[in-house]
Amino acid sequence: MSDPLATQCNKPAEQQPLSKAQSAALLSLAVAILLPALAMSIANVALPTLAASFNAAMPAVNWVVIAYLIALVTFVMGAGVLGDLLGRKLMLLLGIGIFSCASVMCALSLNLWMLILARLLQGLGATFILSQSFALVSSVMPKNRLGAAIGLMSTTAAIGTALGPVAGGALLNFFGWQSIFGLMALLGSISFLFCAKFIARDKINVLKSGKHFDLPGTLLLALSCLFYAITVTSPELGKALPLNPALLAIGAFMLFLLSQHLRPVVLIDLAFFCQPLRNVTLAAGFMVDAIAMSTLLIGPFYLTYALLLSPLQVGLLMSVGPLASACAGYPAGKLVDAIGEKNMMFLGLLLMSLGALCFAYLPVLFGVYGYIAALLVMTPGRQFFLNANNTYVMNSVCEKDKGLASGLLNLTKNLGLMTGASMLSAVFSAALQNTAMAEATPAQLGIALTTSFTLSAAVLVLSLISIYLVNQSSHKPGQPPKDR
Repeated sequence: MSDPLATQCNKPAEQQPLSKAQSAALLSLAVAILLPALAMSIANVALPTLAASFNAAMPAVNWVVIAYLIALVTFVMGAGVLGDLLGRKLMLLLGIGIFSCASVMCALSLNLWMLILARLLQGLGATFILSQSFALVSSVMPKNRLGAAIGLMSTTAAIGTALGPVAGGALLNFFGWQSIFGLMALLGSISFLFCAKFIARDKINVLKSGKHFDLPGTLLLALSCLFYAITVTSPELGKALPLNPALLAIGAFMLFLLSQHLRPVVLIDLAFFCQPLRNVTLAAGFMVDAIAMSTLLIGPFYLTYALLLSPLQVGLLMSVGPLASACAGYPAGKLVDAIGEKNMMFLGLLLMSLGALCFAYLPVLFGVYGYIAALLVMTPGRQFFLNANNTYVMNSVCEKDKGLASGLLNLTKNLGLMTGASMLSAVFSAALQNTAMAEATPAQLGIALTTSFTLSAAVLVLSLISIYLVNQSSHKPGQPPKDR
């Protein structure tokens, strides 16, 4: 049985090869989606160099990364809705322009706080790129090719994540930290030219559509995301605030929901969440990204202190995941088109659950080889699920709401990454029973690793069961469609 909303909003596409215009647009969007991923991973390598250059402590230098993350979470929903209102191509080009100019500002920064402000602006540009890319690709591509297109974009993003540390290290070694941001400015300029030339302009007339932008709702949601980001990334800053940032996040979010219920002009039509299956898959995406983040944070500690690997060896092992993700992205998208979105979601969550169990036990039993084996199970599983979930969500909405759907996908992803960085690291630390990691024995670290990833596997299995049950309940004979 097909999805009711998809049936209403999208006519089945005929099997036909892509036109030259569609292929050029897809490649342009793939180049654009490379920028945010590269900006995330390439800057991490420069943190020690920046600390030395600006004579700053590591907690202050970490804000070079935190500022970018906070911008992604805070502004991505407003950017997505602006694309629906004013035109997605226009907002994409605006985002690339902001990103490129901010990259130049980063390279020219004279002090750390100027660099942090420029990174905040760079993150703002990245929100427009991320929020418009999936919306544009779902508009440009035929429905029966959307899975493969999203798979290609996922592969490109993974390549950016994998190449960031390598390119950043080489540039730091030969040209200095400014060259990292100079490279991003150059790539941004190239992407701007490609997107301006090969992506068709949206046929959107905001005056005729009667739509308006919900500024109060956007500000309230941005505030709730900002306070949440501070809660999970910067506990020290949270202590300096007069009120608990977690309470501020909850309060701002409740006010946001109230405004969306009472105001005639809203940022998010709450009827969007009347489709139970889409809600559950969005929640599952949050969990998947949170657990995937744990491999990037918990993994290095275990590799360093339990397996006694050098930083170079740890870095090489950490690149296995992004490389596997890059290899799995496009085939995963093709499989989505071949066997269907929901079947691929089930397969992806099953592999993710198995991968989490592998992380719980194989590194303890087999060391480095067990760690690599776990990565090679979990990473393709994540790509399978995310490609299927992104394709399902984008196909389940009407054309006018694709920017909103794209914004929600990116919001849940970034909230998941931040939550995983905080919560699962806390589980790992708690399992060590307050023992410093450098002082813990390999056995204690093994117990903490097993505890953290066994819990992760349980969460993934619950997500799989939830999607299955909701999907089954939506197909009961005689039951009215649960949709918008």
